[in-house]
Amino acid sequence: MALRFYGISVPLSTILATVYFWYQTQYRPAQKKKAAFQEIDMKVMKRASECAISAGIGDLLHVHYSSYLKSNGKQFETSRNSAEPYVFKLGTCNQAGKPECLKGFQNAVMGMCAGEKRKATIPPKLGYKGKGRPAGISKDEKVVFNIELVDIDKD
Repeated sequence: MALRFYGISVPLSTILATVYFWYQTQYRPAQKKKAAFQEIDMKVMKRASECAISAGIGDLLHVHYSSYLKSNGKQFETSRNSAEPYVFKLGTCNQAGKPECLKGFQNAVMGMCAGEKRKATIPPKLGYKGKGRPAGISKDEKVVFNIELVDIDKD
């Protein structure tokens, strides 16, 4: 018994395959990316007067930050005690327990301009959930960062 070929089957299967691949590559990943940013409660406290460049992956960032526990407001780390800002390369993790190793911190500074200040409340799954947690922070603790981007060095 021979299989019958219908002329409409090729265009129909092409359309279905196109819609499926569009959905897989465009629609679903955008939802996941947007959800990660929606989990961070971020407020811009001060906008930069001029924004020629913004922070991106691989840039060397100079920031001042203070970090607090959301539950009791206790400050556990700050860079403001030092005259020099804290410097790190966005997208890398040099020392566990430092802010640049937190996905939430990286998302919070992404797109900032020099001179901008932000307040970011980071949920546990994007914060200190595992190794490298400073003492006194539970794995299900929300963390608040006050961040000031002082300077950006592009690669």
